[in-house]
Amino acid sequence: MISYNQLQPYGLNEKEAKVYLSALELGASSVQNIAKKAQIHRVSGYDILEKLLELGLVLETRQGKKRLFAAVEPEKFLINLKSKQELFSALLPELKALQNNKRTKPKIFHFEGKEALWQAYYDRIRRPNIKENLVYGSSEKIVNAFPEEYKKFTAERVAKNILAKIIVEHSAAGEKEKENAEKELREVKFLPAGKILETNTIIYGDRVMIVSWQNLTLTVIEDKNYAESQRLVFNLLWENLK
Repeated sequence: MISYNQLQPYGLNEKEAKVYLSALELGASSVQNIAKKAQIHRVSGYDILEKLLELGLVLETRQGKKRLFAAVEPEKFLINLKSKQELFSALLPELKALQNNKRTKPKIFHFEGKEALWQAYYDRIRRPNIKENLVYGSSEKIVNAFPEEYKKFTAERVAKNILAKIIVEHSAAGEKEKENAEKELREVKFLPAGKILETNTIIYGDRVMIVSWQNLTLTVIEDKNYAESQRLVFNLLWENLK
């Protein structure tokens, strides 16, 4: 048997769904009878039926001086939903234009702890239309601390055919990444001797990810201008390194 909560995804709250189903089952009936069947107070029943009238989900008739309410056929409920969808679709171009004309603030997402960090880390290869990751940071800090997690991540990145261009310290981990560069879709350049970056920065699409492996924190900044600025800095550095 259908339950009121099955109607809630379609724009009705709990009481409205209960009243609609009760009215549908009873046929043309009084507010008192509908409210009783729906197990709500009669006064609330009046208010809810008035709301359903506005939504076009119930009809009002009269029997003498008595007001009776009946639910519209389920097919009309569906037509009502489709009509609203069509009306909203007609508004989409203007709504999108309004959105595009308004300057949006950067979106910032922050994650802490190993589990949350690694779940968020995959964003750099799971967002749509990502073809390349630009990375500057430390190979040692990720490869040595999280070898299995990094191996699994790299396998998914390669499977998605996403290139990684990385700038890292000249270390054993960095040399290993350079050694496996071709099969792991990676290009590697090294920082000057003795230079180590404490955090990793990844530029991808309109986002920039900053990871502290020591503190197990990850921050994502979504802002096209910031991402383009970081991409410019990365490319300038890349061109000046061997």
